[in-house]
Amino acid sequence: MKKLLLGSSMLIGAGAVAGSAHASDGIKLEVGGFFNTVYMGVFDKKEGDRFGNHRNTDALQHNAEVYFKGETKLDNGLTIGARIELEGENATDQIDKSFVYWSGDFGKVQIGSQNDALENYCVAAPGGTANFSAFSPTLGWGSNDPLKSNVYCKSADNDSQKLVYTTPKFGGFQLAVSYTPSSNAETYAQDGVNGSGTPANPDGTAHHVVTTYATYAYKGEGWGVQAGAGGSWQLKLNHTPGANDGKASAYQTGANFTVGGFSAGGVFEYRNIGGDDNNSWVAGGGAAYAFDAWKVGVQYSHGWYDSLFSTAAFGEDGHQKLDHVVATVSYAMAPGIILDAEVGYTWYKDTHDTKPDDTDSYNAFSVGIGSALTF
Repeated sequence: MKKLLLGSSMLIGAGAVAGSAHASDGIKLEVGGFFNTVYMGVFDKKEGDRFGNHRNTDALQHNAEVYFKGETKLDNGLTIGARIELEGENATDQIDKSFVYWSGDFGKVQIGSQNDALENYCVAAPGGTANFSAFSPTLGWGSNDPLKSNVYCKSADNDSQKLVYTTPKFGGFQLAVSYTPSSNAETYAQDGVNGSGTPANPDGTAHHVVTTYATYAYKGEGWGVQAGAGGSWQLKLNHTPGANDGKASAYQTGANFTVGGFSAGGVFEYRNIGGDDNNSWVAGGGAAYAFDAWKVGVQYSHGWYDSLFSTAAFGEDGHQKLDHVVATVSYAMAPGIILDAEVGYTWYKDTHDTKPDDTDSYNAFSVGIGSALTF
């Protein structure tokens, strides 16, 4: 009888605790996504061995994604949810990201395949649109240069399974930290993701990757400021015999200022890809002015890439440079519907002494129009 009463008391106590964390409405499913489309014209030289030769003058491009999110808020204030992002057209990696999260007064914890702390919170320069940018646009990079883009928000990590913690905001300050056990654990096809064992670390694989990023934001009467800085470090890497590789790291910072409808700011990023002469850096900025449903802007980026960043085919002495400038305009037709356009110019230079003349420099003029739908 005593055992029965004791068991009953334990069940009642457990029920009381569970009741205090009960979600009155259960988990609600949300479906959303985006669909971006661009028509782009690129005008460059199409002769000899130049990068623009045998490339079309115009192009239609698009990028799409659908996400599924389930979330509930318990009576004790704890929010629990999960999110899965599905690529619109990517047969090699159909699921872009998938993770669960818990948030409350303690901050937010996310576990799964996702961006790291730097990529989630890095500060970007104003002046770009949903489709066009002088850094790493969603679509419509108006150039056939070999470097493709000046990425301003690239860490030493990837979308492999990781833990991300974000603190609450304290006086405008916030800190995010992430940890990735292995860079070879993103999809279900890889070891240690959805099965027994732990991830495999073949030669060239980084593991134990740590990233942190701090932000500050203040909004005054008609003005505001936003700033951020952080870094990403690969603490271990399985060296490939005979290869020029090593542990990589990345550092990024940026700041923006707003006064009324005007905004301006800049960003800087330095990356050490690992090994000798594999460094690169990107710097630039932009400005924008918003009025009614319109926004006009301008952006410029400069990228410097050490000789072995992309190829050692023409010797170790030298580097590559990429500059891109755009003028943009966007119009918000309705909530979730934006039209945008750009005029841009790109110039590229490779300083290797043995680089063929037709491919040691490149320039292009581009124009583009696009639409961005979010749902």
